[in-house]
Amino acid sequence: CGVWGIFALGDLPALYATTAPESTAPATLAPQPAAVVNGMLECPTGFALDGLGRRVPVGWILARADGDPVINSARHQFSGACENDGGHVEKMEGRDSLVIRARDLETPPAPGKPFDVVLYQQVPVAPDGDYSVSGWMLSLCGGSAVPSDCPEGVYIRKAIGLDPTGGIDPRSSAIVWTENLDNFVTRDQVRVGWANLSVGARAQSSVMTVFLRVHSPFQWHGNHAFIDAIELHRAPVAWFVNLPRAVNPGRRITVRWDSFQSPEIAAIPGGTYGVLVDVQVRTRVAAGGSPGAWQDLVQNGSTQGECQFTVGGAGQAVEFRLRARAEQPPPPALGAWPLQRFPGPWSAPHTMTVRTLAAAMEAGMGNSIPDGGVMLAQNRQGLPALYLPTLGSNHTGSHGGC
Repeated sequence: CGVWGIFALGDLPALYATTAPESTAPATLAPQPAAVVNGMLECPTGFALDGLGRRVPVGWILARADGDPVINSARHQFSGACENDGGHVEKMEGRDSLVIRARDLETPPAPGKPFDVVLYQQVPVAPDGDYSVSGWMLSLCGGSAVPSDCPEGVYIRKAIGLDPTGGIDPRSSAIVWTENLDNFVTRDQVRVGWANLSVGARAQSSVMTVFLRVHSPFQWHGNHAFIDAIELHRAPVAWFVNLPRAVNPGRRITVRWDSFQSPEIAAIPGGTYGVLVDVQVRTRVAAGGSPGAWQDLVQNGSTQGECQFTVGGAGQAVEFRLRARAEQPPPPALGAWPLQRFPGPWSAPHTMTVRTLAAAMEAGMGNSIPDGGVMLAQNRQGLPALYLPTLGSNHTGSHGGC
């Protein structure tokens, strides 16, 4: 903990408050559930033909189709009709999925033209409510042959996004995206198959927009992708419990949290979804200064839990944030299929001010063992003395027991 310093405090009481307690109110679920139309992308629900022969799933709007790719129901594409059972149809559930195939897929002289496809759907939501989307995508660079001849550095970007403002421009900076660049096999030719993509956001209007994007920026034969099993629900929520707004330097505090599950996620047939909580922390070297990078304090925390954190030097500001995630145990444990994940958005930062020495003396500092960073004793003049680590600018806090 560094070199111990001694500061005479004068005629002060023996015990002092070391934190400014706060009764943190529990977070609340959005009052309005949400769901996408035709999220399972099933041909019985319907695909609408546009003027260019592309089948767009009912309920979704095609915002972009650069490169003129083939867009179709996978069952129509590989079986010839929705009611046909023949052919191999890639899917995560049900009978169908959406397939996007590069123009001139295997046709020389330049097979597999680049493409960029974006679909979206606007969904009614409750403003300020937390929502989460989860879905599955599969990309095949170089076709489905194994071993794959997809060149190093060539990829197909798969992405799902939420626009909390309800906008329809896929270029908007308001969209919260999650993406995956993995091919269906690794470079060692190990099949990884479908990828789950999930992201959460807090609604800023009465409409939230779900975006689906498949972007193949390179020309390579056989490039195509599938989309399936898109679900949007109210997200689980988490909140801090009595996390202080001000604390004396060098103090060890307890960071507590609580959470609860989304009713729609809990009601998924066959589901075994539990709530996990993540907590992150970052430090501003001086209050009002630029923040550092977020660092994990807790990963996969329980529904209710706590951990210990020792704050750093005087005059700093420490920020905490957390999120709740609804997940099932991985296979072979029992649960609903497909194995969706529903993360909530990160909370707004909770700022904790680390008092300056002068402010700490004014507020008072309590007796503590040295590893807590604070101790009161009497100096040679018989006056109370404050012992605390001499904290440099590189001392930004530490944690244990998480």
